[in-house]
Amino acid sequence: MEAVISYITSIFVTISVIFSLIPNILGTVKTYSPEESGIILNCAVVSDTHADNNSFRDRTNILRNAYAGIGESTEEIDVLLNIGDITNSGDTREYWNERRLESVYIKPKHMVACMGNHDSWHGSADPDYEKATELFLNHLKKNGIETDKVYYSTVIDGYYFICLATESLDLHENSPTYSEEQLIWLDGELAKAEKSGLPSFVLSHKPIDGRNGMTSSVIPARIDEILQKHASAEAPILFFSGHHHTFAPSDYENENNVYYFNLPSMEYNDETVGECNDNGGMGLTMEVYESKIIINSRNFIKDKNIEGYRLEIDF
Repeated sequence: MEAVISYITSIFVTISVIFSLIPNILGTVKTYSPEESGIILNCAVVSDTHADNNSFRDRTNILRNAYAGIGESTEEIDVLLNIGDITNSGDTREYWNERRLESVYIKPKHMVACMGNHDSWHGSADPDYEKATELFLNHLKKNGIETDKVYYSTVIDGYYFICLATESLDLHENSPTYSEEQLIWLDGELAKAEKSGLPSFVLSHKPIDGRNGMTSSVIPARIDEILQKHASAEAPILFFSGHHHTFAPSDYENENNVYYFNLPSMEYNDETVGECNDNGGMGLTMEVYESKIIINSRNFIKDKNIEGYRLEIDF
């Protein structure tokens, strides 16, 4: 009986893959473009994708449609940033599904992702942080990032992308753990980025307490102190977080050339703002130019930018 079920499952998975390749065969209609010529990095920023292990459930369909929308840029996506909760429970097949959808619909040159609390579980019934870490690092490796720690940085065309991560299980009411080693490392990476004279990008699944209207976060205030220490007019720092699913389409604030963005969930959100969000497809486009960054909040399923959520950062 198990062999029959396995066989039937393999057939459905094969059919799913075939249908997912249709956009590659037929091509997609290009619906949006960078605002200016001379773009250096064309980026898409998403959070809380919660990839499913089932290719046919509603959650997968939302992610499939959103990623298809990201892939409709007239310029190829240089960097896909995922701000955590990549998967729903840190499962092997969930990561496989995420990579499949990325490769079929977006084909980014680079992927940068940080670990979310869901990614730290490897199953909610009997969570296993060590196994979750192994699968997360394997996901990064399959996307070209070699690291032996869940926190890491990568440099793309001279720009630093710095990813923070919990160093212990973060399930339900558990608090994420940020070791002194990680905080010292963050300080050092931002120092390197500051010397480059270019903007740097910091990814953390959970926001900083007191930023973006958040008063219940458990991210150490010291992280904010380190960000502010390295703020400079020549090299802005962009800090991206998610987790709460409540800010739609996104919330941002800035202080001393540090910009804080809290993203809604790419999947289901707990708050809807006008016509911009029918519970799914929300994210940011980020265009990096020689002397400016342009960010728009966009519903990738509806193929529309959200009025009033455009930010231009000069440097």
